[in-house]
Amino acid sequence: MDDILNLKREIIVVGDTELGAGTLTDDFISDKALSNLILEHTHKDTAVDFIFNGDTFDFLKCPYIIDGKHTYPRHITSEIAIKKFFDIYRAHKPVFQAIKKFVKNKNNRIFFIIGNHDPDLIFEDLQGEIKDIIDAKGNVFFRFEYNFHNVYAEHGHQYDFLNKVNKKRLFIKYKREKILNIPWVSFGLISNFMNIKEQFPFSERIKPWPKVFSHHKVIVKTLNWRAVEYIFKTLFYYPIRYFADPTHRIPRELFREFYRRLKNLHWDVDEIVHIFKRKHKRKRLKTKIHILGHVHEKYIEEKKGKVIIHPDTWRDEYTFIDDDKLVNKSKHYVKILVHNNDALQYKLIEYPIKRKIIKFKDMISNEKQWIIKAAKEEGYEGLRKEIFENLTNK
Repeated sequence: MDDILNLKREIIVVGDTELGAGTLTDDFISDKALSNLILEHTHKDTAVDFIFNGDTFDFLKCPYIIDGKHTYPRHITSEIAIKKFFDIYRAHKPVFQAIKKFVKNKNNRIFFIIGNHDPDLIFEDLQGEIKDIIDAKGNVFFRFEYNFHNVYAEHGHQYDFLNKVNKKRLFIKYKREKILNIPWVSFGLISNFMNIKEQFPFSERIKPWPKVFSHHKVIVKTLNWRAVEYIFKTLFYYPIRYFADPTHRIPRELFREFYRRLKNLHWDVDEIVHIFKRKHKRKRLKTKIHILGHVHEKYIEEKKGKVIIHPDTWRDEYTFIDDDKLVNKSKHYVKILVHNNDALQYKLIEYPIKRKIIKFKDMISNEKQWIIKAAKEEGYEGLRKEIFENLTNK
């Protein structure tokens, strides 16, 4: 009882949930677990800050669906972002219902930190729609970082060379419309690689990728040919065909980085902790606990009274072990207690979800079927009907 009375605030941080629209590119199926976690912190005696630390919504891989047709527009307006959001909302209603109950307590606060998969949250019109959906009472915030009570959280993509955004130029104009100014790599992903994700929807959930590539030659060949084709078109075709389109202007310094990744089959994000520490030192931040996302790995470093934590991802991911076993990754969240004397206590907590081990050779025989099986195992009911229909047709 004394511990409760001495608490000023409780802070809960989850990262990289990546809620999509219930399509083959939606990798989040833990609606029940995430909803329960939110509800567990809804009616506490202490005020709670619940932080979604970037990539909460997977706008980047979410298709724009009109009359059943899936497209991935490069020119992202607020109207397109809002349409995608409502598809995400319909696919994951339990999570939004839990958030709505959480924000009814005016002492509680929700923070949606902006990541590289959900830059659409920059649109004020979209922010308004989300606040309306969850019936916010002035306690819902959208920003690039959380910095309160000696706790600092941000997604981390600003320390990743290929995924950082220009905060001074978040929008660009094209044909008199305001569109998102996302990184060149993101433009390339949504317009050239999403059909590969749809073709291999389960394989993309498995780490480490080098091991996946060594057992799945088809996806390696497909990725390499598409990358070579995209680089060639970027250099010799797109600049002429789309001369007036600012989304096709590639920063020249990216070529060397992209070539390095292609050569090494390195399709994942780089480690960002060392870059964060260097910039953190330069900024002379006085905060004590720092939570980063973006890198889908669990990591804790404590040194000289400073703590850096990667709580890992909440999307459906697997670790490839031995030669044929896929083990579902555990979900984690950060819990921080802020005492009245400003003392901090933190803990990285596992949220247990029991799942069966999958054999890799079984999975690659029919990836869409295993997408459905994984969803059923977690009780996720938001898959779109066309997934089942396409499976039946094939």
